Amino acid sequence: MKINTTLATIVAVTLMGSAVCHAQDKAKQFEKLDDDKNGAVSLEEYKAKSKTPDTADAKFAKIDTDKNGSVSLEEWTAGSAKKEPKKEKPAAE
Repeated sequence: MKINTTLATIVAVTLMGSAVCHAQDKAKQFEKLDDDKNGAVSLEEYKAKSKTPDTADAKFAKIDTDKNGSVSLEEWTAGSAKKEPKKEKPAAE
């Protein structure tokens, strides 16, 4: 029984550490996007650094949940967390 408790504790701590790292990564991404350092990312800032500018408007609109024209760190973190995982491609036969 002690082994199960220890294993559960290790798993929980590992998952918590992973979540903290993910949140830190998202905060760093946000800081890089926020060129004027006002604590919000505008559509222009987002588009300027987007790898897919043709879909930037739609992506930004989904993240900007309060529809005020800018994305806060909270919206950025929540929006990024909602992303669906990429589907794996079927193995070539």
